[in-house]
Formats: sequence, structure tokens, C-alpha cells
Amino acid sequence: MPNPLSDVLQALQALGAQVDFLPATGGAVEDLDLPDIDERVDNWLNYQERIFESIIESPSTGLYRRVEPIGRTVQHTFRYFLDGSLRSYFLGTAIEEDRDTPVHFAQLGAALVRRLDDGNVKVRRLEVEKALFLAKNRLSQVAWDGVARACQKVGIQIEDISQDDQITKHLSGQADLRNRTAGKVRYRMHMLETKIALAGLNELKDEEWLVVDGSLLFEILLSQLCQRESPRVIGVAKSFRRDPQFKVGKGVRAQRLNLTQLLAELKDCHRTAAFGARDGRVVFWYVRIRPQGAMDYPLMGVIKVEMANPSQGPVDTELVDFLSGCLVAERSVTPYGADRRWHACLYPIYLAEQAIKTSFLSDEVVRSGLRWR
Repeated sequence: MPNPLSDVLQALQALGAQVDFLPATGGAVEDLDLPDIDERVDNWLNYQERIFESIIESPSTGLYRRVEPIGRTVQHTFRYFLDGSLRSYFLGTAIEEDRDTPVHFAQLGAALVRRLDDGNVKVRRLEVEKALFLAKNRLSQVAWDGVARACQKVGIQIEDISQDDQITKHLSGQADLRNRTAGKVRYRMHMLETKIALAGLNELKDEEWLVVDGSLLFEILLSQLCQRESPRVIGVAKSFRRDPQFKVGKGVRAQRLNLTQLLAELKDCHRTAAFGARDGRVVFWYVRIRPQGAMDYPLMGVIKVEMANPSQGPVDTELVDFLSGCLVAERSVTPYGADRRWHACLYPIYLAEQAIKTSFLSDEVVRSGLRWR
């Protein structure tokens, strides 16, 4: 049976022809995400803002609103669901004279699924790619050009982990390069998600919406969305930053609430007011889809919802209520126990993630296929 990673090995052999290589003990070693990585990324994507003062919806000005669940049998609004996933592996260290760089291999994927009228979910688009990650400024131009040509020849992406992007710029240039790699891999995954999301938007029919797992604050995606008059897409985050503060009211009655205070009073089947971010280009709010009494932690069972707002003006309260009601109805089927974030999962998003993961090569195949001789 041919090695399914022979293309990656060809690129590594081109690198090894120019530099010394210190392999990871036992072959490829999978990089594990930090437990709060999604919260950190949400913070990095919106680091410019921490205090939100404007409720950007009309006519309502209340802090909380009850929403009624609206299932797909009543009105089938959410038709497309998008998620991305990744697996990253540390292969070893490339050494050239007095410089060195870690070398990582990653499998990246994004899947768009469509839900049919009978509730069945079908994969509409699925894209998986292989990529190598190493620091260009820690190699000679000859070594970098050699591995870059080899990657291009076999159809593998190559990424420079020393180059800043919207995520890695928050990691110090002096930070461990392996930590920067985690940010660069996630950035590359978001690029792939953006590509699939924009293709999915072109397939939407009237009254159909696309749900993206995570934030819409990825600038490449947001800028594309804001060029459209009314993009019917929302981002739903299961994990989100915990440090924002909200200023509610005016004059002597004005209140300053942190996120915990805001969500502590948020009841089941209720949403918060919608706030503006990025000068109103994004509208976001929180929805509690599960009662606090059934959760281990007060912030469990809450999702953060984002919607692109090209006009930067107030959004209609009825629209926010409607979308929130549709999201509450999505809680009915949940992969309980299969994911630690089950309390905030939307089942079609979970299925999109599983479609990607089943397309990845297994850890055993990667470890045996990329064993350095």
C-alpha cells in the first residue's frame, strides 16, 4: 500500500537536502490545543474593543428579551452550516548553521453542510488540505526556496510562522515558535473557512441563512461580507472572551456590567440586547439555549451570536428576535458526552465537524507515515 503522506515526505526530503534535521522522538507528535484557545482567539480578533456602550437595535432598548423557539417545521431558516477543523503535528527541528526552526505538519479542513426539508444533513462542500509550517527567517533563502518548490510541486501549502497575521501578531516575536505555529495553523484554517463560506453564500435562496461556527471578526471574511448589501449569515460561538464590559443606560442611571453580571440574569429562551462592534460593522448578542439549573456553570448553555452589518446602522429588533428563536430551537438534538461543549452545540455544526475529521488521516497513519529515517 503506498504511503498516503509520500507528498509530504518529498517536501521534507527537499528540506533535508539543505539543512540538518532533528526529528521528534518516535515520529510526529500531535499538538494539543489549550482548553481556552477559542476564548483567546475571540479576544485576539477583537482586541481593540473591550467596553461596549451602544445597543444597536431598534425599536427595543431593553437589556433582555424573551424569544420563542422557531423550529424548522415552522420556518426552515437555517439551511447551511459551516465548520472548520485542524490537526497539527510537530515533526522536528530544522537546523542550518546557527539558526533553527520547528517544522510542523497540519491537516486543515472546512465543511459546508445543507439541511434538507426532512431534517437530513448532507455535505455540500468539503475541502481538506495538507500544509507545512516553518519559519522563513530562520532559514537561508536557498533552503526556503527548495522546500517551497517541492511543496508547490506536490500540492502542499507552505506557511511562514515568523510572519505576523491577525492572530499571530498578538504573540510576541520572541515567543516560542511552536506557540506561534498554533496561531498560524488556526489562521490558515480560517482562510479555508472563508473560502467555503463565501461559496456557500452564493448558494443561498430567498429566506435561507448560513450559520458559521465561531466569530465573523476574521477580517478577511468580514470585509467580504460588508461588501454585500445584506449577507444572510451569522456566526455562533460556543466559547468566547470573558473580559468585555457593557455600559447600559445614560446619566446617573447608567450601569457598567461585566460579562458574568450580564449573563447571570439571562434566563432560558432569552437573549441580551444587541451591541455593536467594529464601528457597527458587526452586531453581536448572547442567547441562553439551556436553563442555568441544568448546567454545572452559569455561563454554560449560552452562545454568542454575531451578524455582519454593512449599513452600520441599527438592526431590526424583530430580526434579532427571529434569529435567536431559530437558534433556541436548534438545541433539541445535541451530541451529549461526545464533546465537552455539548451544552452550546448546534447539531448540524457538530456534523460538519465530524465530516472533516473523518476525512483526516488518522494519528497512527501520520505517525508511521512521517517517521524520519
